[in-house]
Amino acid sequence: MQEGKQVRRREVVVQDGDDLEDATGRALYKDCRIGEIRVAGEDSLLEVKLAGSEEFLPVGKAIGDVDADAIKRLMIRRTIHEHLEKEKRLAPLGIKVLSLFFIDAVEHYRSYDADGNPVKGKYATIFEEEYRRAAKLPEFSSLFKEVDVTSDAVEVHDGYFSIDKNKRWTDTAENNQANRDNAERAYNLIMRDKEKLLSFDTKLKFIFSHSALKEGWDNPNVFQICALREIGTERERRQTIGRGLRLCVNQKGERLRGFDVNTLTVIATESYEAFADNLQKEIERDTGIRFGIVEKHQFAAIPIQNEDGSAAMLGFEESAAIYGWLQGEGFIDAKGKVQDKLRTAIKDGTLALPAAHRPQDTPRTDPDQPGLFD
Repeated sequence: MQEGKQVRRREVVVQDGDDLEDATGRALYKDCRIGEIRVAGEDSLLEVKLAGSEEFLPVGKAIGDVDADAIKRLMIRRTIHEHLEKEKRLAPLGIKVLSLFFIDAVEHYRSYDADGNPVKGKYATIFEEEYRRAAKLPEFSSLFKEVDVTSDAVEVHDGYFSIDKNKRWTDTAENNQANRDNAERAYNLIMRDKEKLLSFDTKLKFIFSHSALKEGWDNPNVFQICALREIGTERERRQTIGRGLRLCVNQKGERLRGFDVNTLTVIATESYEAFADNLQKEIERDTGIRFGIVEKHQFAAIPIQNEDGSAAMLGFEESAAIYGWLQGEGFIDAKGKVQDKLRTAIKDGTLALPAAHRPQDTPRTDPDQPGLFD
């Protein structure tokens, strides 16, 4: 479970009186407030208060039409912000942060005029607008010192798509030999540039693609995946997420462990919710490890060093003792469910085990010997 990035997703629970913009963190819900909530099976209703009006919504109904491009803009904006937040934390560690977008049509990223000259599509335009906007925010100012944001916004993104014989990008569809040849040209280009992408000397950080890319392009430093198109099958969705589940590397090519570094953020439509739930259940079934649950035997296999220098395992009794301490301190509940108190302590680096177990709380220098909470 420690050999790749963890996937982060966000669940929102709303209550009577909630401001939806604050509750969800999405500007899309500005001036929307939750009124009455009635839960009665098929007769359930949700009251939504808008500026100067109110609506009662039964199950499955929505207010107004959805502007697809506005949603895509918000998704691109969120991806950029997530990327820059991680860049602030990880660049000092020598880690180049990459983000990957999957789009519905190549022409939405780049098209061609009558003379064959490339023209920016709507996603490229939206990206550059949002990137320049993010560069003006105080929280990201440290990343843009002495940077010409106008030119930088153009240079930090590019696309990898199938290439036709006229060297134009085209949608990926490997249903005949000509299309397979087009895809192969794109794949070779990706593989040649794979190592360069990890270097700070290469400005490219945001990658647009049409398909989930061939197996083998698992760049370890993809920290954000934004799905700007519907991805229908389980196989496609697994491929999509799989592009970002490798342990990241620093500028020396060294693999870095720990979920404090290796967290993959997926920005997608709500249709991913069921997929994420099913994926977690499948991993739990295959590994026997339950998400968000600490069990008494959880730490038994952690390697330790005896006083005489010999190697050993922590063992069940010691693991159970740590479990009991976590429970007594309110870090987990009676059933072992992780509480926010533990998440905060790990994130802030303030978690300190009792003296007898403190050596296991310290990250190991050997990358193959992770500490207790790596």
